[in-house]
Parts: sequence; C-alpha cells; structure tokens
Amino acid sequence: MIRARALVPPMLLVGLVTLAAGPEAAAARRVTEPMPVEEEEPVDVIRAVDDDEQPRASQGSLVEATATVWALAGSRSWTGCSNIAKEAGNQLLTLSEDVNLSRDNHHWELQARECPNAPEVLVMAAHSELMRRFSLPEGLDGDTELSKLEGEIVESRAQVVTWIDDAQAELVRRRVLESYGLEYWRGRASLSLGDYEGAREAFERALAEGSVDGWRVRRLLALTMLFRGDLDAALELASRAVIDAPNHERLVSHYVMGIVLDRAGDPAGARRRVEFALGRDGDLAQMQALEAALPLHERLYLRAYAKTVRREASGALRLWAAYLARSEPEDPERRLAERHRDAVAPLPSDLGGPARPGEAPASGG
Repeated sequence: MIRARALVPPMLLVGLVTLAAGPEAAAARRVTEPMPVEEEEPVDVIRAVDDDEQPRASQGSLVEATATVWALAGSRSWTGCSNIAKEAGNQLLTLSEDVNLSRDNHHWELQARECPNAPEVLVMAAHSELMRRFSLPEGLDGDTELSKLEGEIVESRAQVVTWIDDAQAELVRRRVLESYGLEYWRGRASLSLGDYEGAREAFERALAEGSVDGWRVRRLLALTMLFRGDLDAALELASRAVIDAPNHERLVSHYVMGIVLDRAGDPAGARRRVEFALGRDGDLAQMQALEAALPLHERLYLRAYAKTVRREASGALRLWAAYLARSEPEDPERRLAERHRDAVAPLPSDLGGPARPGEAPASGG
C-alpha cells in the first residue's frame, strides 16, 4: 500500500485531499491564493511629454535648485564648516600670542573665505593675522623707506576689523552670548594703527566682558594710556599686569613696565625691567609678540631701547635714527630718544688729553 502511494503524483494527491475535505475547504483555498498580477508596460517618460516641453529630469532649474547658498558663494558645506569651526573653537581655548611667519592666504584666512558665517573661524583668522610678523628691513636707519611696510600693515588691519565685525554680527544673529574676545582683538588692531582712542574703548569693553584674561588686556591698555598721555593710569595698569600675569606669561608685562617707567622718568627702573626680560627672552619671541601690537614708530622705539640696554651701539644708533626720522613722535618723546641715542654714541677720539694712562697727550691740532 505504501508503495502504491509513492507512485501517485503530488498534484493528484492535493486534488484528492481537497475533494475529501469538501467544498468549504476548496473555497477557502481559493480565497487565500494570491491573485495573479498582470505586468504593465513601463511608461517611457520622455515619450509621454509633449514635443515642445523638456522632460523634468533634464530641466536645468532642478539642478540649480540643489546648489546651496554656500556652494554658489564658493564656500564649504554646512557640515564641513561645522568641523572647521569646532577645530577653531578648540584652538581658541588655548590662546597663544606667539608671532607667526605666515604670508598672504594663510591657513585661517583661507578657512574664513570658505566658511564666512562661522564666528570661531573668523576669530581665528583675525588672531592669526594680528600675530603675523611684519619684519623690519635689514640695516634699517633714518633713510630707510617704510611706506610699503606701513601699507601692508594698514591693509592687514582693515581685513582683521572686517572679520571681527562679521563674527560679531553672526553671533548677534545666532543670539550667542560668547564673545570670543573680539573686543580684545579689535583693540590690538586699533593700537597697532595708532588709533589710541579706539584701542582704549575696545580694551575697556574687553575688560568688562571678561572673555580674555584681565592681565593680558591691562598691559596693552597701559601702553594705550601711555601713548595718550595718561601716565598715572599707565603706571597703575602696568603694575597690575605684572602682578596678575602667571610666571610663564610675565615677560611681556616686564617689557611693558619698562616702557612705562622709561617715559615716566625712571631710567634705572626701566633699564632693570627690560634687562630682566631680555635675559630670559632668548629668541626675543616675547618682545616680538609685543611689537605686533604696537604702531610702527613705537616698534622702532622698543627695538632701539632694547639694543641700548644691551649696549649694541651700532644697531641702537641706526634704530634711533629711524625713530627720529618719523613724524609721529612728539617733542617729549624726541628729547628722550635723543638722550638714549647720545648715551650710546661713541665719544670723540681726540679730546686733547691722553687716550690711556701713560700715553702722551694728543696734539691740539
């Protein structure tokens, strides 16, 4: 019997089982079986469009609509700029004022072009530009032409102010309270251009905001007040900056205090401060960082005074000559510079007496 069942075809077995179960089971089976679906002919989209109408897939307007505002402006995508902004924000947490040797189109300048709506990127671009080293010409003296260097500095600071304004506007638009020290950097830009009133206002706003260390702001505000003629305020601010600055950041404060004491009529105290700073500033990186915030004629003064303190007579004389050739110094500063110059000038070789003990007196001509 088993052998006979094996020879029955499977479909015949299904039919026999269905007949044995009755008409109700057959109806249920018909309901559960899927209905056959007729295959439709694919519609040709191009042929379905009128002859005088272009297919939607080929219309240029759709392609243009996918181009973002950033892409049309030659900028990065939102995601790309977010990553760059995060990198910039991390660097801003560890503020450094070391000078750099960057030229035009430096890294953060390029990032600012591609991400013009990222405040962190704009602040880093301003920071990097302000700390660029605009080197003085070799062999500088009173006859050296500095107009090209001045033009480069003015152009650089104008770009910095633009970045700061754009970053500030974007922060206001986003309703972000973080200021990223924008007023401090604005003050540095103003000070380096000789805009002492603008620098004073910006540094005072920076102190009120508290987004940058107070000692860092006060030492540049001290120089600003000194250059404006407020000696008492300069002495107070410079003293506070020396006290408050951490040890590894104090050399710039000593330079500032030396400059203030020099103008205040304390030559011994000024020399002591600057000599102390020079002895610990091996590659003069801290003095160069301070120079980056000064107007050009004050850079010359600081450099000349440092060489005077070091008794480098030749370099000091050339730099004092370059300083005195400028139009910015007023009469008190000119007289002080002349005294420093005369202190390192060589004495005449023929004074009518013995040059050394034991030598015969020189002839009087």
